[in-house]
Amino acid sequence: MKDFQLTKNNLHSLFEILGDELESASLIVVSSQNAGTGKWGMARLWRAWMSSTAVWMVKNGATMPLCLNKAGINYGTRLFNANDAHELFTIKWLLVDGDGTRLSWAKDPHDGMRTATKGERFICMLNHERWATERGIILFKPRDSEYSKLEEEQNR
Repeated sequence: MKDFQLTKNNLHSLFEILGDELESASLIVVSSQNAGTGKWGMARLWRAWMSSTAVWMVKNGATMPLCLNKAGINYGTRLFNANDAHELFTIKWLLVDGDGTRLSWAKDPHDGMRTATKGERFICMLNHERWATERGIILFKPRDSEYSKLEEEQNR
């Protein structure tokens, strides 16, 4: 069985998977672990990357709409900033879990979101690093950061 991210909403799915496995084997081993969020250094590194990304995007003409008129048409613009980059790339790379719940970098879940696990955050950052590298964006990556350690562990 592959790793399964279990929530209260998908417990029935786990039982179905385990039942299917028991059909082909009379004995299986099941283990579990807390899917903790990891250290907050990875979230701080993400925010630093969003600053670098926003600078690149502004240099390439990215702006944000300032207002909407009654017809819902944008008018006026403001500069794209690091918070805009965070929102954009969190939605682009972090996505949603198997239940359709939006994932978040926040320590505490809010607005119907679920806090992303360390692994989900790592994959999000890998995707962004690849995207940034393709565009020549230089991202700060300390050798002793949690992200770098996870990357090194994966490459072994």
